[in-house]
Amino acid sequence: MSHDVLYCHWNQLLMVCCLLVLCCVANASEPASPGDLFLGLTPDARQGYEAILNRPMGRRVMAIADLDRIWQVWEEEEREKAEVAASDERRRMLFERYGWVQRPDDDTFDLPLGYTDDGQGGLTINCFACHGGKVAGKTIPGAGNTHIDLETFRVDLLRLRALNAGKDPFEIDTTPPLNVQTNYHKGSTNAVVIEVLNYVRLNPEVLLQVLVQPDMLQHHDMNAPAWWTTKHKERLYIDGFAPKTPRQNMPFARNTEQWDWEARWQALEPTFVHIFQYIEEVTAPEYPWEIDRSLAARGQRLFEQTCAECHGTHDEEVNFPGRIIPISEIGTDPVRLTAVSRPNREWNNNRWMQYHGEQPLDLESTGYVAPPLNGIWASAPYFHNGSVPTLWGVLNQQERPVVWKRTEDGYDSTKVGLEVKTFDAVPPDLSPRHRRMHYDTTHTGNSAAGHPFPDVLSADEKRAVVEYLKTL
Repeated sequence: MSHDVLYCHWNQLLMVCCLLVLCCVANASEPASPGDLFLGLTPDARQGYEAILNRPMGRRVMAIADLDRIWQVWEEEEREKAEVAASDERRRMLFERYGWVQRPDDDTFDLPLGYTDDGQGGLTINCFACHGGKVAGKTIPGAGNTHIDLETFRVDLLRLRALNAGKDPFEIDTTPPLNVQTNYHKGSTNAVVIEVLNYVRLNPEVLLQVLVQPDMLQHHDMNAPAWWTTKHKERLYIDGFAPKTPRQNMPFARNTEQWDWEARWQALEPTFVHIFQYIEEVTAPEYPWEIDRSLAARGQRLFEQTCAECHGTHDEEVNFPGRIIPISEIGTDPVRLTAVSRPNREWNNNRWMQYHGEQPLDLESTGYVAPPLNGIWASAPYFHNGSVPTLWGVLNQQERPVVWKRTEDGYDSTKVGLEVKTFDAVPPDLSPRHRRMHYDTTHTGNSAAGHPFPDVLSADEKRAVVEYLKTL
């Protein structure tokens, strides 16, 4: 295969990469003391929040002016609705389509929380694209964005560029190279594989292997974790394989027009010291509806007898053990464990991101970390792949739906989690976008199996535990 062909393939892959925010932080124990990792700065959470929201750090994704015309490349039915809609309704449709969230205290659908004005008429993606969500219709910075649909956005951007070039936007091929979709289900991202592509790009022999054998990439959806659990952890990600440092939050801060990413990262590192502190100080929202306190007190006793050994206790202070549960015990979807290969990890450990080996990644993953549960009522869907829509489903294996579709802003206060419609299978003849709205637990990497531990509880005891979880 020629270098020109490889270059063409990689340019396409970069188009995918630029859409994905990888500020993802996941699950492990007591907060580390970063020491000189703070570069001698006094970390300032407010500066970190403002930097995420207002400092352009990634590649330009689109022109702000195109927000008012991207509807022209939507499917016929949606396009016809948008064409006759008032401008504010059209913006609402725009936000709903891509899973964008309004900025706090902004009811105008101006700029989405997850995108930043670059000062030159363009939008760049920021950390809140994945870690700024809404729960029951209310924007909560730091919540996982369970509405996001980067794949629909990727396809529409390609069509928009074709339209701008005078081509028929519906005649172009929008298949991603190597079939690297940015997400398979709305509300999640193929984040791990997107980051693996950095390793692939910078290792030509690996790139050649992947081009010949694309199934080397182990695709799977990931559910962006809520940032308010991060303060209780000392290692990151669902398998706890990464140290918690300012640099670990930086992979998304790439500009695909600038190949020397490490030089760019070094310039941004002081900013990420403040972003690190902001993430450390994000607090869980309180459950906003009525709680049966007597039932919750019973649930707390049951929780401490049954669940606390792994998830910790949650009184005035969270006592979090950061236990990694072997995959043979937890039984949840195993694809994530081997998606980042040992050679990939070894390569990363020698580079700037891991402080040239001083803050290494673990070379093997054996299971998943049982996360702290503060704010768990606002963290649906559940499991690392977002396969279970409610806490009731987490506690009842046999009641987990095979296929489910959420409402835009509904909340199930009985089962605690997303308001969903359930199906025995994905309905036939759906467009790709509407298919992504149906979470299919039979899809590779999206199994809802496992976590059998609550089976020791009766139905009444499980209801009490769910009531208690509302209080965390």
